[in-house]
Amino acid sequence: MTTEGEVDAPPAVPPSSPSVDARARARAEHDRVLAAGDHLIQQMAFRDVSDTGGDLTIELDLDARLTNPRGGLQGGLMATMADVVAGRAVFNGSPAGSACVTSDLTIHYLAALTVGPARARATVVQRGRSRAVANVDIIDVGTGRVSAVCTVAFSVFPGDAQAGGILET
Repeated sequence: MTTEGEVDAPPAVPPSSPSVDARARARAEHDRVLAAGDHLIQQMAFRDVSDTGGDLTIELDLDARLTNPRGGLQGGLMATMADVVAGRAVFNGSPAGSACVTSDLTIHYLAALTVGPARARATVVQRGRSRAVANVDIIDVGTGRVSAVCTVAFSVFPGDAQAGGILET
């Protein structure tokens, strides 16, 4: 019971920790969007390509929806491409049921990517029980120039990715 001017204490659920029900609803909605092909990453039209230079390589064709006014691939999309290819490369070598979450991404833009396609080549350089790191080169295939170099770090959660408290990319 409270007296005038006092407020009842909130429930004992940490404000930064979503409830198990909220996580289950979010997961179900995420799965629905993926199944419908409506996820933003699915709309990006990345494709896997054969390349002997890394652990995983993807490409993306350029078009006016993805470029800046000067005709170059948007820098944020290069970072997204690096995150996607690095995450997949790390996840591909992780034990079944694991999850990984990007913890840090550093990108150095070296040259405009204007001809395309954009090629992102990931190499996993460290894989531990709780952390992994990958390097990514982003290349303008049409010019042969390296457009960006990236380092992406991940927190890795072994075990059941569906368990409470485990986040998944």
